[in-house]
Order: sequence, then structure tokens, then C-alpha cells
Amino acid sequence: MLFNNILKAVTGVVGPGTPLKDATKSAPNAMGCYKIYYHGLKYVGKAEDGIRKRFVQYYNGTTAHYPSARKIYEHRNEITVTWQVCRSREETRALEAKWIEQYDPEWNDRSGWKS
Repeated sequence: MLFNNILKAVTGVVGPGTPLKDATKSAPNAMGCYKIYYHGLKYVGKAEDGIRKRFVQYYNGTTAHYPSARKIYEHRNEITVTWQVCRSREETRALEAKWIEQYDPEWNDRSGWKS
């Protein structure tokens, strides 16, 4: 917690991982899943067309037509991310579903995502 407070004071960013802006340049172009942190874990998602591409979309606001993406865009300079590369679309979809079930992130409250 102390580290997060120091990190926030220095960078404005709270949470583990890489600042979203930096991830738009450093994340892999491979498919996989990611976690988004803003004062704790807020969202998990999958990127079948490339993790870096998805982060660029979030940072630029090109996917801000749905509620969770709008929140990510609004807080993009305070968000950090982590990711895991996957070998197949099936693995990617299974990992995203597992993380949603395991963590129940607040911003994953979209119609049809939860039973």
C-alpha cells in the first residue's frame, strides 16, 4: 500500500503493472488477456487481435462506445495494466471467463457477461 501511495504521488498512477500509456508501446502484438487496475482490479478482458492494439484503442478512446471502455478512457492516465499472452483463441476466451468468475471485476458488469 505504501508503494502504491508513493507511485501515485510520483506518477498519478495507482496499481500494479504498467501504466496504460506505456503499454500502448510495450505490450505484445499477440493475443491474450489483460487486467486493468484503477484503485484495485476493475476490469479483465481479452484481445484476440493483439494486446497492444486493444490498449491503444482504450487509450485513444476508439472503443469508448460501451460503459467499461468509457471508464477506462476517462481514467486512462491513472490506469495500470498487466497481461498474459495466450496461444489460441480458445485459451484466451477460457482465461478471460476464468478471471471474470474468479475476480468479479466491477467494470465487467455488462449484460450477458454474468449469470
